[in-house]
Amino acid sequence: MNPLDRVRSWFFRFAGYLIPLVQSVPSVGIWTGLMALPFATFFVMFLTNLPVSLINVLEFFFWPMPFLVLERALIIIGLFLLVFSAIILRVKKKEGLVTSGPYRLVRHPQYLGMILSTLGFTCLSVWILTNTYGIGFLNPSQTIGVWFVELFAYILLAHIEEVFLSRNHGETFEKYRSQVPFLIPFFKNNRKYLEVLVSILIPAILLFVLLNTQS
Repeated sequence: MNPLDRVRSWFFRFAGYLIPLVQSVPSVGIWTGLMALPFATFFVMFLTNLPVSLINVLEFFFWPMPFLVLERALIIIGLFLLVFSAIILRVKKKEGLVTSGPYRLVRHPQYLGMILSTLGFTCLSVWILTNTYGIGFLNPSQTIGVWFVELFAYILLAHIEEVFLSRNHGETFEKYRSQVPFLIPFFKNNRKYLEVLVSILIPAILLFVLLNTQS
């Protein structure tokens, strides 16, 4: 085993011990905070990136306009998937490994919801910075960069979480993992590196397609 593989093995082994410990302290809620941190960070950055005029911002989001429909749809779909997944997890968690509802679609629907909603917010933010009310805290390239950091963070968190799930649920989780896609619906491959690559490429392609079709 080369040094890089040793470091990777040690890291995930350490995470496998750390996560159950953190989750055993519900009053602290550290693990919940860790899962929400990339999303919260992105959202704060997005809000600081908006124009100064709150009225214009509210008009932009809530006034019916026949453009940027896909971006808004992604936000709605992503937030719905996030909330629905959290509810299903809350209700079913006591029964064991949760594999119903959106967890039949992908193994990490909450992370997928966060990625989709922030992807939509990113496109809206870039459009605002480029076309309308003024200069934000970040420029368009930096805004896109923040989103990619968030994407990588959730893919990493998903892999760390799977170490814990594998240790806690054993063969049940391994069977579930062999049948259900990682993060991208309908794409299933037993090669982890390919799952990670596709989980990065598909959202990235969607982002650049939406940015290039904005008017």
